[in-house]
Amino acid sequence: MSSPFADAEREFVRWARVARLATVGSDGGPHVVPICPILHGEKILFASEAATAKVRNIRADPRVALAFDDYVEDWNALRGVTVHGTARIVEAGPEWELGRRLLYEKYPQYEPVAPITEGQTVLVEVAVERILGGL
Repeated sequence: MSSPFADAEREFVRWARVARLATVGSDGGPHVVPICPILHGEKILFASEAATAKVRNIRADPRVALAFDDYVEDWNALRGVTVHGTARIVEAGPEWELGRRLLYEKYPQYEPVAPITEGQTVLVEVAVERILGGL
């Protein structure tokens, strides 16, 4: 199976510290929030408190989009990648444990400041379906 990512897109997403997640709100409109993502294989993962609007939205409609960008004042150097995909909630188990470990590795401030705790925090796994690049 081929990767949905070109090499440059993969590296850009892999090193991104923040992305913007768009979900479909209960009113059918967009709900957009920042997230701290990791790229694991061909999927994007992030953590969220279980009781948030984004998690409720994903449970009702798993279609999502994520925008990764690098803004600079020289607009000739702007870079970005938008990912469309289907999200899945992971609440416990080996996948959840692995995701938490990977998030703690990339974002060491997570554990002391906003611990990812089973029962309160879910992981969201996004299967990438389409990529729009701007690199």
